[in-house]
Amino acid sequence: MSRLTEEELQQLKKEILEDLAPDYFAMRRPGFNIESKCITQDHGIAEFIVSTDQNQGIQFYEKGNAKMLANKSVEIVAGKQNKDKNSFAITLDAKSGNILIQALDGELILEGGSVKIIATDDDGDVTIRSGKTLSMNAPEINAKGTKTNISATSDLHIDAASMDLYSQTGDVRFASGQDPILGPSIIGKISPFIEQSLKRLRIDV
Repeated sequence: MSRLTEEELQQLKKEILEDLAPDYFAMRRPGFNIESKCITQDHGIAEFIVSTDQNQGIQFYEKGNAKMLANKSVEIVAGKQNKDKNSFAITLDAKSGNILIQALDGELILEGGSVKIIATDDDGDVTIRSGKTLSMNAPEINAKGTKTNISATSDLHIDAASMDLYSQTGDVRFASGQDPILGPSIIGKISPFIEQSLKRLRIDV
């Protein structure tokens, strides 16, 4: 497909605007404009636009998109008169699709009296990934799973004032990757355990 020349593009815009002219609305005031049924560069026909002279505003498009733009910050405040502590003062609900919250040049902070992260699908995952450190600090930490693995490709330190190790269906096994100075029967029992541990670390044996 050949690209339109500037003259052809202007002519096409003129024809489209003429088709939309009966529905087009614009109200211009010092500091802001209100428009509807106008053509935008990226999202097609706009249903409703409120824009300021500083290029801030709210836009709704016929395709179903919406955009809110502020040059510095946006603050949403609700719930001042809410008497029911179990109700939601602010809700973000994606009927389909995903929700993305980004702060690529700063910190992303979730803070509340109680914080919950819940994956509702039967095969849903919760992933926390960090390029440097992952820290947890609480008076009590509980981890429970049908299968739980803790692996470290370098050092693993476990310290406690007191420690209990309990295995309900089998022996508690300890093994080292160093050459063991043990009897043949014990080595035979430990070797499979070492192989399983190395597989968890994705180290070839």
